Amino acid sequence: MANKTCHQTTNPIRSGMRAFSLPFLLMAFVILTLLPSLLYGDVFELTNGDKVEGNIVREIGDLVSIRKLDGSIVTLDRSEIKNIKKSSTPLDEYKKRADSVKDNDLTGQIDMAKWCQSRGLDAQAKVHWKMVLNLSPDQFDARKALGYVWIGGDWYLAGSKEAKNRQKELDSTPAEELPEVPDELPLPEWERTKVNPLPGLPPINKDTTVIILQADEKMGRTKVESSGLKYQLNRMGGKVRFAEGDVNKASHVLKVKIRCFFVRQQDFYGAPIANIFQGEATMELLERTPEGKLKRLHTSKVKLPFSASTRRPKEVGLRYTYYVTLEAVSSRVSKWPWLKRKGAKPLPAPE
Repeated sequence: MANKTCHQTTNPIRSGMRAFSLPFLLMAFVILTLLPSLLYGDVFELTNGDKVEGNIVREIGDLVSIRKLDGSIVTLDRSEIKNIKKSSTPLDEYKKRADSVKDNDLTGQIDMAKWCQSRGLDAQAKVHWKMVLNLSPDQFDARKALGYVWIGGDWYLAGSKEAKNRQKELDSTPAEELPEVPDELPLPEWERTKVNPLPGLPPINKDTTVIILQADEKMGRTKVESSGLKYQLNRMGGKVRFAEGDVNKASHVLKVKIRCFFVRQQDFYGAPIANIFQGEATMELLERTPEGKLKRLHTSKVKLPFSASTRRPKEVGLRYTYYVTLEAVSSRVSKWPWLKRKGAKPLPAPE
C-alpha cells in the first residue's frame, strides 16, 4: 500500500436515525393522526355504474370531494351519486394492524410495510419502511423500497446528484497496477487470545486522559465484529487511553467512521482478472465544555489507494483493506497536535 492518504470529498447521504429522526417522526405523526378520519371508508355507487371507495373530505353546495384509497381526490356532483354504502376498506384493517405493532418492533414494522404495499397503501408503507430504518439503518428491503442504492460503503438515493458523483469518483480511478492483497493475512494482534495487548502501556492514573471511542465500522455492509481500532490507537501511548464507555458522560470522545468496500471487478479484454477494494475513514475528536456540550478539537479524513486481489475471496480482500485502514486512521490521529501535547507517539502510515 502507498503511505499517502488524501481527503475524501464526497458527501454521502446519511443513513439511520440522523436521516429520518425529526422530519420523519413529524410526518409519521401527521399521517397516523389523520388516518382515523379516513378509516370508515364508504363505497359510492354512481349513476353510470362505477364505484368509488373512499371518504368525503369536503362538501361545497352540490359538489362532493372524496379522498380515494390511493390518496387522490375526486370531486363529483351529488346527482352522480346513486347510493352510499358503508364498507370495510384496507384502511380499516390497516388501523387494526398498525395499532397492534409497537414502534420498536422491527419485525412487526417490516411486516406492516409489506402488508401495506400488497394492499396499495403506498403512503403508509413508506411510513413503516422509514420506521424500519430508524431501527435497522441497513435493512435492505427498506432501503430498496425507499429508493436507495449501495455505492462505495454508503447508501445513496438512486439517481441523486450525490449518487452520481460517488459512482463517478469510484469509476474515474485509472486502470493501473494496484497494490496486491497478500497471499496470507496474519492474524491481527487484537485477535490473538494468548497475547496481552500492549503490555508496555503504564496503568491509567489521574494524569491520564481517557478518550471514549464511538466507532462505526463496516466491511462491506457488515459491521466489524472484532474491532482493532482501540488496539491500534492505544499504540501511540502517552498520557491518553482509548476505551469504550458512556459517550454522554465522557470528557473526550473520538468518533470514527470506517468503510471498507468492494469497488468493482477489473477486466482485461472482457475477462475478469481482479477485485478492487477501497478503505475510507472519517475521524472527529471532541471535548466536553464546562457547559456540558461537546466542541470539536480535530477532524480528519483518510482515503487509501485502491488495492487488488486476483485469486482470493472478497472477504479476504475486505479484511486486508480493514487492517490497513486502521493503520491509516491511527497514524493520522496520532499526529494531531492535541494528542502530541499529551505525549502521544506519532505512528507510521501503512506501507
